[in-house]
Amino acid sequence: MIARAGLLSAAIVVTACHRAPPSPAVAEAGDPTPAPEASSQPKPAVVPARCKTTEVGFPLDDGRALDDLEIGDALAYPGGLVVDIVHRTAAGRVAALAMLPPDASSIRVRDLGPTLGDAPPPRVAVRGADLLAASYVLGKRPDSREIDVVAISPSGDVKPAGSVIEQRDDSLAFDVAPGLIVWDEASAPSRRGVIRAAELTADGHAGAGRDVSPADSDAEAPRVVPRGSGYLVLWIARRPESVATTDASEITGEAPANSWLEVIATDGHGQATGLVRRLTSASGHVTAFDVAPQQGLPGSRPEVLAVARDDGEAVDGSGGAILRLRVHDDGQDPPVAYTIDGLGRGAPGFVDATPPWLTWVAIREETRVLPLDATGAPLALPSGEPELDDGRPLALLDVGKDAKGSRRMLAAMPADPSLQLRVLTCTAD
Repeated sequence: MIARAGLLSAAIVVTACHRAPPSPAVAEAGDPTPAPEASSQPKPAVVPARCKTTEVGFPLDDGRALDDLEIGDALAYPGGLVVDIVHRTAAGRVAALAMLPPDASSIRVRDLGPTLGDAPPPRVAVRGADLLAASYVLGKRPDSREIDVVAISPSGDVKPAGSVIEQRDDSLAFDVAPGLIVWDEASAPSRRGVIRAAELTADGHAGAGRDVSPADSDAEAPRVVPRGSGYLVLWIARRPESVATTDASEITGEAPANSWLEVIATDGHGQATGLVRRLTSASGHVTAFDVAPQQGLPGSRPEVLAVARDDGEAVDGSGGAILRLRVHDDGQDPPVAYTIDGLGRGAPGFVDATPPWLTWVAIREETRVLPLDATGAPLALPSGEPELDDGRPLALLDVGKDAKGSRRMLAAMPADPSLQLRVLTCTAD
């Protein structure tokens, strides 16, 4: 998500272990080691900006409450584009959807209702012609939290689509798919993290929650992607690092932890249909990731494309690596490290498009943009985008290319006092 106080990608971000983890999960995969995208090549030059801002854009706030504005993801749906946000209204802090036609020529902000003071923006999925929007609501019980899901029809009718109660802890991570909602919570008494899932039935109710992460795992930050008649659920797993020291008092603060990415396949009800698979090295330090369903190359099997930030052993202030992951229903390719010029704050994320583009923040707080092909491989060199250093690309607009081969892109500019969503022109070349 993006807030004015500091840029964070809408991808899942985990900055510190918040539970006391037990032994690591046992996964069926080995210990994948990332390979460089082009190990024999030097670090790439960063080409000049491929995106230029225009005067076209929309306000999400009157400029007086930007500190309360958070802009999440953009998602294409049959009616155009939807951006999930949290903003300040007379009713307080409100979860909302900013809805735009395919050419982003207008905007309509639809408030979903008051949300928790520290809740992220809603999560959105497409179910047929409807939009599903899930958001935290103000609960009635102090020891739990409630996530409500609503279905919004093309005509604007709103119907309940399910509701789940989760126990209160220090994580507000969750995700939604057309028929499944996933979240994390702490399991008593060990306080290990558990990923749970509940089916969203056609009659507007949520089924009973069930654990999808292993009993011996400490898991958090779930994402869910529809795959055929079922789903793939991904999360970050953690375990304490082995620290060699003769004096335990030398360890102050929170103990360091290894973290990696895991995935499991489920059926349409959220019931696991296979074993947990480890996607990145168990000795790594994955702190954030993003996912995008992909068709892949013509004739290839559908897959999920993921990018993960692994802070690992940072060298020369590089801040770690961005790993490319291709996940199939029954397997995955080894992780491949993109060749980049360093990482700054926040998480890498996808720009919603087919195929997607990749965006991240470099070590000097400079935004980078990289066009990808259908497999997630780079189509060109990354570009430095100074006009986006206070913002984040969200989605390429479905309006084709102009006479110069440029495309239009919607970007979040939360610090802009006049236009918090702005249209850019970009070229992949």
